[in-house]
Amino acid sequence: MDYMKRILLILLIGLVLGCASEVTPISEIDIEATVEAKVVQKLEDKKPEPTATPVPEPTATPVPEPTATPVPEPTAIHTVVVKNIKSAPPFGGTSFLSPDILTSSDPSSFDQVCKCNPNDISLYWVDDEPRQMFDRRHGWINTTPFRFQAEFSDNLVIEVQVNPEFGSKLIAEEIALQYLLAIGQLPTYLRKDVDTIWLHKGIEDFGGGNNNLLIHHGRGLEYKEQGILEEIFLHEATHTSLDSYHLSSPEWIAAQEYDGQYISDYARDNPETEDLAETFPLCFALKYKASVLSEDVIQTIKETIPNRLIYCDVVFFDGYWY
Repeated sequence: MDYMKRILLILLIGLVLGCASEVTPISEIDIEATVEAKVVQKLEDKKPEPTATPVPEPTATPVPEPTATPVPEPTAIHTVVVKNIKSAPPFGGTSFLSPDILTSSDPSSFDQVCKCNPNDISLYWVDDEPRQMFDRRHGWINTTPFRFQAEFSDNLVIEVQVNPEFGSKLIAEEIALQYLLAIGQLPTYLRKDVDTIWLHKGIEDFGGGNNNLLIHHGRGLEYKEQGILEEIFLHEATHTSLDSYHLSSPEWIAAQEYDGQYISDYARDNPETEDLAETFPLCFALKYKASVLSEDVIQTIKETIPNRLIYCDVVFFDGYWY
């Protein structure tokens, strides 16, 4: 019996040892290394592929289309709001600003002289008849002047009435011819309402209005000496042919108000009679003879009366500014 127990014990021990020899020992697991490896693998899986630098397709150089030279449109009458800071008009009188706005070298629509030849188109004698004339020395006078008819190449006609105080019709004609060339240099629209010329002796101011140009020969000689005879006629003919149409127009009055200043003392002191006659010659100069004015004068004019400049440009000129 003891013998059998020993045999069974030996068999049991052998069985246990055999099983133990088939079990693979379990090594210690590095958890942190395992997690790190999985993270690296995930990052490797998500790593973007490198992007290639895109090569742009060649673009053709655009060929510009030819552009036409723009033609400016004429300006319309409108108002420019100006806060005029000038405490006084910049000029005393505009007729004396430049002697070169019109000169004897400018073309004239009166370019021929005749004596007693009714077939000539410039000046010829007509019968002397009684006329009423204005003379600054005496006021209105009734007399029988030496009469001539002056005809211009633009088909305008003016009756020239010369005070008989000059003594003879030949002398009267000679005196009249000293002024007709300059009068013919005025644009047609400044002569269109000039029906007569009154010519007297005396050192008195010229005048306009009454469908007339008033000349005092003594003053005329002074104007010629100063070189401003043509500029004086620009002023006086404005009275004759423009004032009645424009000086009291709502547009002109609005331009005055928006400008807030006058171009000269003479215009400021006589706004209802002299503003247009003082302004127009400078508008004419800026349009056609700007080269005879200094840059300072041009700038002063443009800053002082911008709305009047617009009015003159649109109404009297071509509307393309100065």
